[in-house]
Amino acid sequence: MLVVSDGKDLHHDTLYHLGIGVAGRADVVEAYHRALALKAHVEKPPRTTWKGTPLHELWLKDPDGNLIEIYARLTDLEYAEKPVDEAPEYLAPSTAS
Repeated sequence: MLVVSDGKDLHHDTLYHLGIGVAGRADVVEAYHRALALKAHVEKPPRTTWKGTPLHELWLKDPDGNLIEIYARLTDLEYAEKPVDEAPEYLAPSTAS
């Protein structure tokens, strides 16, 4: 998704974030490990969030400061595991750069 303010050229301060959908939770975690191997900036480590649109998500930041969200929608079975307090569930040990 690209969000651009009317009349402005697209660059890092007019782009909120780029979202990239993947097949599932394992793909989000794999993207995290690949990002770490590349020494990419991890803005938020992989986690499952419940508020808003429930997702498995990972947030990265590119060298220009743009946010990149790697996400997967939850399966019905995963959604059924939603905690009462809706606290995020981290999917990998955090070693964010």
